[in-house]
Amino acid sequence: MNDKTLGFLRQVYREYYFRAEDRIELPDDVESREFGYIPFSGGMIRHLSFKSKGEALAEILKQSPSSVYCSNARYESPARPIEEKGWLGAELIFDIDATDIPTPCKRGHDLWYCEKCHASGRPPRPEKCTKCGGPSVEFHGTCETCLGAAKEHAKRVAGFLTDDFGVEPGAIRVYFSGNRGYHLHVYDRRFDLLDQQARGEIAEYMRGSSLPPNQTIAATLRRRPAVGPQGAGWTRKVTGYVDERRQGYGGTLQKLVSEAISSQRAMVDSSVTTDIHRVFRLAGTLHGDTGMAKTRVESIDRFDPQDDPVVLSSRPVTVSVGFFPRFRLRHQDFGPFEKPETVELPTFAAVSILTRGLGDVV
Repeated sequence: MNDKTLGFLRQVYREYYFRAEDRIELPDDVESREFGYIPFSGGMIRHLSFKSKGEALAEILKQSPSSVYCSNARYESPARPIEEKGWLGAELIFDIDATDIPTPCKRGHDLWYCEKCHASGRPPRPEKCTKCGGPSVEFHGTCETCLGAAKEHAKRVAGFLTDDFGVEPGAIRVYFSGNRGYHLHVYDRRFDLLDQQARGEIAEYMRGSSLPPNQTIAATLRRRPAVGPQGAGWTRKVTGYVDERRQGYGGTLQKLVSEAISSQRAMVDSSVTTDIHRVFRLAGTLHGDTGMAKTRVESIDRFDPQDDPVVLSSRPVTVSVGFFPRFRLRHQDFGPFEKPETVELPTFAAVSILTRGLGDVV
């Protein structure tokens, strides 16, 4: 990434933050949170604290960085090192990423590419470029299929929280991450003091990882009178699914149980949920790889992840692109760019290429 490109990105992000005060969601207890950011020059800067929302907003505008983060934890002294902060509790947060959900579309848009010669190919990624021997990097694209799958899994998380854990719907905030998935923040103080193990158990429950083996569940169902769904939680989910489809089903009961679990599990990232010291992208700020905003989702069914988070301008900019797969934003298709070329793109599309280091401003 050359100096002209860096200057362009800094200016574009600064223009957004200059007018984005109302979009940025800072916690009410801002003085007890740890903040961090990644400047366009690289390197994570953490352990920052602010006395007020105004002070935090002023710093975000001043730095206009690539990414801005805020802790889900509250601390006595958020600017101190981790072991000296004085942990006071942390909101429960779930992360759904399209990359972690098996979908057939990945064969079309998940690639590896060479940072040196821009050669590319299908996974698995070779250690070195097969053409020039340069360093190879994974590229995870998106499309309507995998973004739709991520949305479905986010809905499942919300369902688990309300149906199985008794969380009020109003205590769940759903955000599009600005890239490939969703964050669900739970504002229910019952969970704030949970340790890593307890949070991990919740995540594994949603993933269906804590269930008995499928053959054990199937054996139990064979002994159960066919009187409709019984119990609660996963028991009710599995029995309800099996009862609806069991008559006339061509496969084994064990296979039907497997389908029941796969169709209702939520592929949350357990490592994210269990990390009680993690900093998360601040809602309303821009993603460093896409230029899209982490956006509050008021209606997940109506939310369009390729349109609603697109907040940068349509001002045209000329860029030289080395490589970039086809992508879609604001109901427009761009690319694929399979060999070096110079093109004019709207700013919101150009930034998705420039931030990944796969193009430069001409």
